[in-house]
Amino acid sequence: MTDKKLESFKIGATQKPGITKGKGQAPEKSNQAKSEESSLGFRRIETILEGDEAANVAENLNKLLSALEEKAQKSSNNRDKANAQKAMVAVERTVDLLDYLFQTKAQMTQTP
Repeated sequence: MTDKKLESFKIGATQKPGITKGKGQAPEKSNQAKSEESSLGFRRIETILEGDEAANVAENLNKLLSALEEKAQKSSNNRDKANAQKAMVAVERTVDLLDYLFQTKAQMTQTP
């Protein structure tokens, strides 16, 4: 190619951006995608709120929290201790969130 052709050459001019679909195949939605369409995007939290009791969820999360505290105490290096501390903060926030959501659910079901 000559220098003039190289200066004006752009890959974008020869190829269309994006992903091409297979020939003659329409993509089918999986069961998970179908269920997520009816969800608000928090399927796992919705499942917990609809199917479990607040006491059971709190008990499971408290077990997890105590296991993390034990791991933080037993770990010998600072990296593992820091990771366990971060995980404990995340679990505590999750406990607070789920408690709030269970309270909100209770208020909504009591109000006609």
